[in-house]
Amino acid sequence: MELSSTAEEVLEFLWVHTHEMDEDYIKADDTTPADPALLKELAKLNLIVLNDSNVTLTRKGVKEGRDVLRRHRLAELLLTEVLDVRGEELLHNTACGFEHLLRKGIDEKICILLGHPKMCPHGKSIPSGKCCKRGFAEADKSVIPLSKLKPKQGGKIAYLHTKESQELQKLMAMGMLPGTSIRLIRSFPSCIFRIGYTQVAVDKKTAHKIFVRLTD
Repeated sequence: MELSSTAEEVLEFLWVHTHEMDEDYIKADDTTPADPALLKELAKLNLIVLNDSNVTLTRKGVKEGRDVLRRHRLAELLLTEVLDVRGEELLHNTACGFEHLLRKGIDEKICILLGHPKMCPHGKSIPSGKCCKRGFAEADKSVIPLSKLKPKQGGKIAYLHTKESQELQKLMAMGMLPGTSIRLIRSFPSCIFRIGYTQVAVDKKTAHKIFVRLTD
């Protein structure tokens, strides 16, 4: 099912009002920018229920609206933390366009890159995804900071745990991306590790922000 960007915005709007603002239903006239034809189409897809002039989400619509909101807030975080986009109007408009591209697992890749964030730049909750549940379960077993590895121990980068955009950009420029193989060579006085065919050195503080999924 491929929804239009306008349809996704309506589902996101409904989800926010019913799940974050605790409203039981929304007046059809308030679902801007939806028109009656779009609402009827969403009803046919079993995403909403139209009752007189009121609109409510179905169980299917709740899931879809939640997923759209998750993509939007992940897009906002990516734009601010990685791309250093500033300005509230620019951020919102860019995120609105960007969120519709984060389908088919791309949102999961961004979530992993950002370390399964819980809050968007505005301090609002980001709904968790399947990757978050997998990540948290694996973290208890085999995901540890690079600073905790022993020499010659290696694995694959799981995520980067930093909220500083410049630091995140610097680490990414070094090739530090989720899924990349990494192996610690020496841990003192700084952490020296091999990533690909390159040896890189970082201080302990930085090494503590690079989380590795052990493979050996």
